[in-house]
Amino acid sequence: MRPTAAPMTRLRFAAPIIAAVALLGISSQPVFGQNSPEDILRTLNYRRGSITLGDNLATINLKEGFRYLDNADTQTFLTKVWANPPGAGSDSLGMLVSAAAHPLSDEAYAIILSYGTTGYVSDEDAEKINYADLLRELQEATRADSRARVARGYESIELVGWARPPYYDKTSKKLYWAKRLRFGHALSDMLKYYICILGRRGVLDLNVIAGVEALPLIDRENPEILSMVSFNQGNLYKEFNPSIDQAAAYGIAGLIAGEVLTKTGFLKGLLAVLPASKKLGAVAIFACFGALWGGFKLFRRRQKVPA
Repeated sequence: MRPTAAPMTRLRFAAPIIAAVALLGISSQPVFGQNSPEDILRTLNYRRGSITLGDNLATINLKEGFRYLDNADTQTFLTKVWANPPGAGSDSLGMLVSAAAHPLSDEAYAIILSYGTTGYVSDEDAEKINYADLLRELQEATRADSRARVARGYESIELVGWARPPYYDKTSKKLYWAKRLRFGHALSDMLKYYICILGRRGVLDLNVIAGVEALPLIDRENPEILSMVSFNQGNLYKEFNPSIDQAAAYGIAGLIAGEVLTKTGFLKGLLAVLPASKKLGAVAIFACFGALWGGFKLFRRRQKVPA
C-alpha cells in the first residue's frame, strides 16, 4: 500500500511569485519554527524583468509567473528549503522558479542555470540521430552501472525510458529532452529534464529539478522557458569563428549520451552521493556538458515525511 503523505495545501498561483511567497505559510502541516522552509522562502529576493547572466554572457527576459534567484539565494533555496547538502548550486548562475505551484508541492519545479565553456558544439548530426537506438544504449549502460551500484550497497537504478524524446530546434539552437528513472522499489519515478542552449564557446545548461508529477506543468511552460533565455551578442552560436574559437569533440548526440560516448559509465557520480534509501523522490542532475566529464551534481527536492 502506498504510504500516506502528510497533508499539504496545494496552491497554484497566476499572480507574481512575490504574492506566492506571502502565502507560503498556508499549509496544514505543523509549524516548524523560525527556520522552517516557509520562513526561509520569505527571506529570498525574487527578481523580475531582465536579468544579465555572467559577464554579459546571456540574458533572461522573465515572463509573468517566473522569477529569478541569484547564486546566494539559489544555494539557500537548495540547501535550506529543499534539503540538499551544503554547497549545492554554489557554481550556478542562479535559478528560475515558477509561481504555478507551491515550492513544496509535488508539482513544483525549479531550473538551475549554469554555463560550460566546452567549446562550440556542432549540430550537423542533429537530424541523423536515431533516438530509439540511443535510448537502448543508455538503458544498457544504466543496467551495467546498476549492477555496480547494488554491489556497493546502493539501490538499483533503471532508465525506464524517455519522459520526453530529444527535440532540437535548429533555428534557435536549443535542445531539450527528459528521462524517466526508477530507483530500487520506489513508488514513483524520478525525472531528469534537460534544456541546453548552444553558444559560440559552450553550452548554457538549464537543469530542471522536478518529480514526474511536474512533467505536465513543465511541458506547458517549456515554450516560455525556452523563449526567455538567450545568449548575448558576442556569444551567439552563429558568431563561431573556427580560426580563434575552440570546437567541442562531440555533437548533439554527445550532449544527450555523453555517458555512453566517453565510456565513463552512466551515473558514476551518483554512487558516492545517493543514499541506500527508498525515500528518494524527485531528483534532477546537472545535465548536458556535465555528463561528458564523468561526474554529476545531484540536486533534489525536499521530501514529504510519511505519516
